[in-house]
Amino acid sequence: MSEILEEKPAKFGLVGFFLGVVALLVILVQLSAFFEPQEAKSVGTTIGEIAAEIKDSAARAMSGEPAPEAPPPPPDYTQEITLAALIAAAAAIVLGGIGLFRHEPSRLPSMAVGFGVSAFVAQYVFWLAILICGTVLLISIIANLDSIVS
Repeated sequence: MSEILEEKPAKFGLVGFFLGVVALLVILVQLSAFFEPQEAKSVGTTIGEIAAEIKDSAARAMSGEPAPEAPPPPPDYTQEITLAALIAAAAAIVLGGIGLFRHEPSRLPSMAVGFGVSAFVAQYVFWLAILICGTVLLISIIANLDSIVS
């Protein structure tokens, strides 16, 4: 008599895989937005705007008018999106671990753990690279400070 082994479907592994893929994609899109070009204003425009604000502020102070309330800054959801992606990555790691523990077919749970860990590592390595580049830039500025001042 031959024994037939029934393979369990990879329920936890599949859900973890999708969560890991989504988390990694969101992290990569969020990190690529870090290098998005900002609004380019000329130095003259910026100085002119500052001078106009100083003039208006001085006129209000001389007349005794209260300063106008500053407009609220536009909402920025980047921290919430990053946190949600890292939570999804953690959930992918946990679900992949549960899938491996339940002896599901190992491909999807292993990939879920891999994608979840990749999301964390991508975030960590990116900020580490930015920190190293900033440190190198600061050291080079300090080293060349004598030629800048003279």
